[in-house]
Amino acid sequence: MLPPASAFVPAFDLSNAIVAVSTASDIALAFFLIFRARAGRIDLARIARAAAVVGLFAAAKMVGARLYGHSFFLVVHLVYADVMVLLPLVGIALLRARPRAATLVRALAWTSLVLVPIAIDATLIEPYRLVTERTSVPVSRARAGKRPITIAVLADIQCMFVGDREREAVRRVMDARPDLIVLPGDLVQVGTHRLPEILDDFHALLAPLDAPLGVYFVQGNCETKEDARRLLAGTRVRFLDDEVVERTLGDRRVSVCGVDLAFSSPRAREALHAIESAPGDDVRIVLAHRPDVIDALPSGSRVDLIVCGHTHGGQVLIPFFGPPITLSDVPRSIAAGGLHVLDGKTIYVSRGIGWEHGHAPRVRFLCPPEVSVLTLGD
Repeated sequence: MLPPASAFVPAFDLSNAIVAVSTASDIALAFFLIFRARAGRIDLARIARAAAVVGLFAAAKMVGARLYGHSFFLVVHLVYADVMVLLPLVGIALLRARPRAATLVRALAWTSLVLVPIAIDATLIEPYRLVTERTSVPVSRARAGKRPITIAVLADIQCMFVGDREREAVRRVMDARPDLIVLPGDLVQVGTHRLPEILDDFHALLAPLDAPLGVYFVQGNCETKEDARRLLAGTRVRFLDDEVVERTLGDRRVSVCGVDLAFSSPRAREALHAIESAPGDDVRIVLAHRPDVIDALPSGSRVDLIVCGHTHGGQVLIPFFGPPITLSDVPRSIAAGGLHVLDGKTIYVSRGIGWEHGHAPRVRFLCPPEVSVLTLGD
């Protein structure tokens, strides 16, 4: 899927302006320290001194950014811009410098150019490269039934407007002909004051969602409960707020427990206890926004599957390490997305459809957005 034209021109808001000015100042300082007149041949020692000064200057600005609205994501944005813009520009300048830079410095300069295709992919391509992840989830033979159950997961849509990517995600969900559809939170990221601008389009986006076992949503970080109800009004999507629903499909009984963000609250604990302790051979699914809910269930839980979103898979995946930032306390391998078993509990974490907006950079790297199609008992 090609990015929209707006992807090539970032919105000019206060945070983008701060990032632009900050990056420009870091570039100017780096060029002054490295390429100042009559400074002689550029060696590694000069690069190291310049890096230390620019690093200290950037760190001071990041402390200020953290204090500005307590914005962790603005700090991330400042770091991302310096890495993806400043380093390649300095590298290009070093390769063109006269007199020629030292051999090791030139080698570092060539290495910095690797960041150019990474930046293009992470900023302009991967956020729009929607994939469909299909995963088989084993269940106990006693609950296998005559045929598997298909669950479609539409997590973290988290859009600022409804576009082709969001409509394509819904189309893929319905093309999978699921028995059950779940939305683990974060519908839009526009703020209550701008909600009227997106309501009609969002209602139209969700209108096709329908499934024999139902369509269920739990609250995420990006919407209040009141906003969520407005966004879901007139659709077939049911808001589960610390409650359990039971449905029948053929020879199968399916129970879905949807819990609030505060999954340790008395109401949430009561709902989790209900699905955990009830008698019967029904298939049991817990739906929550944050994967940390796994810690609220006992070891060897009777629940067959936990479905969550929230982490976006970390949005950035570093090979052999995983996502550096997950905003979750579950192990990094779980927060990165996919199907996992931890302490006898099966959990699926979706990488979601969208990405963090606000002060954060638009970025996904080796972590494309996904529509998830899970097959239970296949």
